[in-house]
Amino acid sequence: MDSLSEQLEEVRSRAEACLSSPCSAHEVRAGVCAMANLPLPPSAKYQHISAEAMVKENSTGNNKKEIIGSLQRLSTALNILEKYGSNLTSSSRPKYWRTVKHNNPVFRATVDAIKGGRAVLCLYGYTNQQADGLSFPEDVQEPDLQKVPSVTLEVMSLRMELDMLIQASHPHPEFFESLVPSVFQQEEKMLAFPSDAPWEKEDTPMVAATPSKTSSSTKPTDNCTICGIFPVSAQCPVCVQRLCSECDRLYHSHPARSSHSRIAVAHNKPSKSISASLSSWQCVHCTTYNTMQEVLCGTCERPRLASTAPAASSNPQEAQPSTIAEWQCKSCTMVNAGSSVLCEVCERPRLATRPPAAPSRPAAPTLHLRDSQWVCQFCTYANHTPSSVCEMCDLPRPEPAPLPPKLRTPSPVREFLQLSIKPKASPTEDPDAKRQRLMREEGLKLIQLIREGERKGVSPEEVYASVRVSGDTSVMPCNWLKAELPRLLDEICARAALALPDHRALQPELSGCSNGSQEQLSRGVQLSRDEAKRAWLAAGGDIERAVKQALRERKAKMKELSALGFSDAARCGEALRQCGGEVRKALVMLQRPLLEPFHQRMWSNQPEPSINIHLPDKQRVCRRLLAVYDLPSWGRSELALSLLQDPTAPYTLEDVVQAVRESHDRDFIRRVLAKECPICLSVFPHSKMQSLTSCQCSVCCGCFKQHFTIAVRDKHIRDMVCPVCWEPDINDPEHLNSYFSTLDIQLRECLEPEVYELFHQKLTEQALIKDPKFLWCSHCSYGFIYDGDQLKVTCFHCRNSFCAQCKKPWESQHTGLSCEQFQSWKRENDPEYQRQGLAGYLRDNGITCPNCRFQYALARGGCMHFCCSQCRYQFCSGCNNPFHTTCPVIQCSVTGLHAHHPRDCLFYLRDWEPARLQALLQKEAVAFNTDTPPGTQAGLCGVIEQKVGQQTDSACGAQTQPGQAGLCEKHYTEYLVSLINGHSIDPAPLYNANELLLACRRYQVEEPRREAEDDRTYYSRLLKILMDNVPLGDKVPRKK
Repeated sequence: MDSLSEQLEEVRSRAEACLSSPCSAHEVRAGVCAMANLPLPPSAKYQHISAEAMVKENSTGNNKKEIIGSLQRLSTALNILEKYGSNLTSSSRPKYWRTVKHNNPVFRATVDAIKGGRAVLCLYGYTNQQADGLSFPEDVQEPDLQKVPSVTLEVMSLRMELDMLIQASHPHPEFFESLVPSVFQQEEKMLAFPSDAPWEKEDTPMVAATPSKTSSSTKPTDNCTICGIFPVSAQCPVCVQRLCSECDRLYHSHPARSSHSRIAVAHNKPSKSISASLSSWQCVHCTTYNTMQEVLCGTCERPRLASTAPAASSNPQEAQPSTIAEWQCKSCTMVNAGSSVLCEVCERPRLATRPPAAPSRPAAPTLHLRDSQWVCQFCTYANHTPSSVCEMCDLPRPEPAPLPPKLRTPSPVREFLQLSIKPKASPTEDPDAKRQRLMREEGLKLIQLIREGERKGVSPEEVYASVRVSGDTSVMPCNWLKAELPRLLDEICARAALALPDHRALQPELSGCSNGSQEQLSRGVQLSRDEAKRAWLAAGGDIERAVKQALRERKAKMKELSALGFSDAARCGEALRQCGGEVRKALVMLQRPLLEPFHQRMWSNQPEPSINIHLPDKQRVCRRLLAVYDLPSWGRSELALSLLQDPTAPYTLEDVVQAVRESHDRDFIRRVLAKECPICLSVFPHSKMQSLTSCQCSVCCGCFKQHFTIAVRDKHIRDMVCPVCWEPDINDPEHLNSYFSTLDIQLRECLEPEVYELFHQKLTEQALIKDPKFLWCSHCSYGFIYDGDQLKVTCFHCRNSFCAQCKKPWESQHTGLSCEQFQSWKRENDPEYQRQGLAGYLRDNGITCPNCRFQYALARGGCMHFCCSQCRYQFCSGCNNPFHTTCPVIQCSVTGLHAHHPRDCLFYLRDWEPARLQALLQKEAVAFNTDTPPGTQAGLCGVIEQKVGQQTDSACGAQTQPGQAGLCEKHYTEYLVSLINGHSIDPAPLYNANELLLACRRYQVEEPRREAEDDRTYYSRLLKILMDNVPLGDKVPRKK
């Protein structure tokens, strides 16, 4: 025993290691098989599970077959428990391994149906009892990887031992004899049974219960293969049958077997063997002796003639086969399985022969018919015409069998004399033919009545029942049904109503009904005419059988309704009566009052009550979530409920439901429900965050609305970008249209109506400024498209006029004059213009946006970077070149916001002294002003300019210098540069050497110095190359 215990421990440790590690299934099965084959009792082999108690408590039944069935159910349950253990020991455990649900149909039918199944689950670790199943405790994070493989190994070993017991292949069944003794009991039966007949007591020998040794030495009884009673008298080599004389006559009377030749068999057995064979028969499969009255073996339940003993013949080819896999019915020729006793088509016994066409005659009738007559082998109808199909069943006529040849050896089969048919002048009608003729006539007449009824809407069942009840075939069934059927149906209903005892027996739930229901039920079963009619048709017109049939059907329907939760028998019976016995319609009628409160709540104006997540009935809350919010599955509703009940994360019901619809991952849902707004730093769910299509940033709905409301009201259309990353770049025309098309859809939902209308107005103006005919009003800054040819334009908004070319307010003196002529006239004749002097000149020649052509009456002094307030275009006010962060010049190495200025731009010339600029103008013979205009304030510059931090424009106010026309140095320099730009004067001739080399590097002019070339010659040649290759700015304003 010690060695076996050590061997058990070694096998257990090796098998548990295979279960704990990722081994192959073959290795695991080998370890389980080694443990199951150990010669130890279950009490010593199984340490965790109570194997003996499980086998003993689950092996129930009255006989061996029922006990084996219960052991098979136990094996199936152990198979499911084995899968639970395998999932826990696997490295990739399923997602919901912590719980086992009771509502699982597989669990209820297997593990929960046996005794000890939940105890095994507790050994696995499922010790926490819940309302809907078992689960691991909350503090247990992982299963016990030492105990679970050990329990799983014992479950697998016990299941393998049970399978070997069921298949009778267990190597040590003696350990289970005390647990399931019925499986190992041998059925000891004697050949002779107690009988009062003295001849049977004397002639019956005693045979041992296990005839395995005696049967080999004693010669078996050679009886008939078919009946098994009488001795064999002939053997047919074609059919491979050994038959007695009577069975041989009946079996070979069939036309298909009438040509078989038989061999006579002689017998030397004493007469006592016949009496022994009459009392019992031996099953050749399990060698059990059974009584002659038993058709199936009591041990193996095989049919009596499933296989026969080999015939006593020296030739092995003539021996009877040991098993019969299938047999052919002798009545309908249907081939049936070898284990079936009755035919599947005609339900005749296996040993029954086809009834002869004329049973009173000793010989087969088919051999004595005339040439024109033949008997159908399917319906046994005698046809009198030489047709190829039967007149009754329309089946084909078999081929005529040849006459039997003369037997080679004398056969003991009884021979019958062939009766010769003598022709008579007036032969009498054959009784069998008369019977078939009458049967055919009645059948044809019934078919005619059925067809007539079908034309009038009467079913064949009604026609047959009416003919059977009336008994008069001359009466039309349709007329009889109209006249007599209502009375019969009422009689059936009345008899059912009087069947009080049967009704009480059919209504076991009567005790739970109220007094009114009991009084109503005491009147009996109230049937409808539809129920009575169906029962009458099922009974074939018999009223008594129809009443019983109706009561049985009503009982089954009442039980079905009771199983669905309707226990009031009176209401169920009334509903069935009103619905004609249809359960589905009765169920709808019974459910209608129950749904009435729901319908009233649905059609009422009161709001739907909110879902209370703190109800103790969690399944009710989950069902409500499934119904109201249309969640995908039951698991999603449980996940939503668990998130709502989490005290650390207070989520709203709508946010949780929307997140659960998108995903089933709890961690992902928590991230979705906890998004931080980068502007207000508050936490919101993903559904309350908004983002633009141009970036990945997300802000809350409140910040999104506030940002774009301020941008639409107070800023330009190009400021409507992401408030976090300030994307996209609105200056890119390719992305502009697609961005604003998607932004329009988002702003429509969140902005106020008046703000959204202002957004559309600015968007429209942004699109219109690209049209060359678009004009800005100089009075009210209103934009519109002008298609006219005249210079005078009237604004549609303020009704004031201005010039379409110079954009100045319209004056009557402008009529008939060009813009230059009108400016010259104002300088010479307008006192106000003369008083302003060069300040008015700088204002009139202010800044014009090169993108939208909006004019600003401002000086260019100060920063040259200008941003248009209308279109947000950034450009240089001196040369109109754009400012950008992504430079289109490949050779440019400057990063950040910058622009590329030509050499005649104010950006470079503003650093020159006024005297140097005057010298450049004098060189080109361009007149310039140096005197202060009369009427201006002395000492202060009056040029209007835009100042940072002020809402309105104001005068410069800087100190003026003598000889600078009453302007400060900055604005006087701007005046001189405007004259240089107006006359397209190149400032390069006044460059010194350093300025010339710097300009060549700036504009990438590379010219090496020649040999023996002096500085003056090199600089002159370099200046000429610069002026020829690098032109002046093409966008510089050239107003004179």
